[in-house]
Amino acid sequence: LGGATMIHVGGTPTRPGRVIDLRRLNQIVDYPARDMTVTVQAGITIDRLQEVLRSERQRLPVDVPLPHRATLGGALSCNASGPLRYGYGTFRDYVIGISVINDRGEEVKAGGRVVKNVAGYDLCKLYIGSLGTLGIVTQVTLKVRPMPETAAASFWRLSRDRIDSVLDRVHQSQTCPVGVELVNSRSAHKWLADFICPSDAPEASWWLVLIYDGGTEAVSWQSQQIRSELASEDIEYVKELT
Repeated sequence: LGGATMIHVGGTPTRPGRVIDLRRLNQIVDYPARDMTVTVQAGITIDRLQEVLRSERQRLPVDVPLPHRATLGGALSCNASGPLRYGYGTFRDYVIGISVINDRGEEVKAGGRVVKNVAGYDLCKLYIGSLGTLGIVTQVTLKVRPMPETAAASFWRLSRDRIDSVLDRVHQSQTCPVGVELVNSRSAHKWLADFICPSDAPEASWWLVLIYDGGTEAVSWQSQQIRSELASEDIEYVKELT
């Protein structure tokens, strides 16, 4: 058990039992920033991990829900991710080493601490998303990325009958969004309200969020370009956050 943010996923418990709380297994084991890898214990929260990486202008580009509570081990077990998976992938693209305790109390290791590690079977991907059924993740080595110079998110409102056309246009765009998210109005009230205040939006409306990051000039160009490309579509540009 980590932060208990995904306890509803998979086979939920049907009778009383015991769990192993891993939240105190939360140390940084090794962080050779110049190699762009980090080895940490599985009980560390995603927020704490990102805080450590930010000190070296680096990040793990996997946006896990409730990062202040979610632990790395739990996120790996569920293969949790967010809108950035469109441009950066999921945990299976970043885990290069893993340690797991199996049902007999034995430690199983896979991968290593360097990016170019090709020894043995790639068991890392087997454990990611296994919901803990194959063992308890105790330690992980990740490859990380540099922090982008800047980032921008643009918010658009559209009707249901325009979704296919608009998403096709985004797919064919000269721009390269790293995040694409489409939500209905009810969901927008819950998680976009602080950004776009959709309280007066028609219930039938949908919201499209496009995220760009990288160099300042590149992001600026992409933000202007996507507005130009979507100008011919029946879609309302609402605002942009940088």
